[in-house]
Amino acid sequence: MKKSVLIVEDNPLIAGAVATLVEDSLDFAAVVVPSVGEAMTLVDQRIDFGILDVEVSDGLTYPLAARMLQHRIPFLFMSGSDPKNVPSNLAAVPFLRKPVPSFALLAAASAACKASARVPGHGEI
Repeated sequence: MKKSVLIVEDNPLIAGAVATLVEDSLDFAAVVVPSVGEAMTLVDQRIDFGILDVEVSDGLTYPLAARMLQHRIPFLFMSGSDPKNVPSNLAAVPFLRKPVPSFALLAAASAACKASARVPGHGEI
């Protein structure tokens, strides 16, 4: 069974490009949602990794990020927002500022997933 990546992005062009990239390059199954509300319903399901825009259609993804930390789901932020505004409890999470080159996103995603392999219940890419 493929691992799944939750992509929270409200720009359909960016969401589609990121989904294609992680599906083709990392062999993940992408689950794309445009809002925090939709994403919150998926965190309790089998999600192995997350790519979160900070500002989406229904607000900021920080509450979702905190919940993913509680569930030990690795993730990164990919946003045009200012990384200085990330709450202190999420400051250690990788933050990629848009626009992000494909190689940089793949490298950060791979690194985050490999780091999570040291946490029980998570494997490597």
